[in-house]
Amino acid sequence: MKGEQVYNTWKNGKRQIDVSEGFADELMNRVHQYEQRKNRAFVGLLRLLGLISEHPLAQAGLLIAGAIAGLIRVAFVVCMFLKC
Repeated sequence: MKGEQVYNTWKNGKRQIDVSEGFADELMNRVHQYEQRKNRAFVGLLRLLGLISEHPLAQAGLLIAGAIAGLIRVAFVVCMFLKC
């Protein structure tokens, strides 16, 4: 019983938190701003992908960069196996 009384006292104390008057409005504004930034980043990524898909030179550069990265990874794995 004593534990329940302590819990209820604690719970009642937590209920009496003072919240400023514009708290809900400020919170909703921040949530809206977060959503706007998240959407803006996604639109920027789509724009970049659109530019790459439109230009053959950009496609070739991306393909070459991927091939070089793949060769570096293969060389790294081979070196790791030879050292063991």
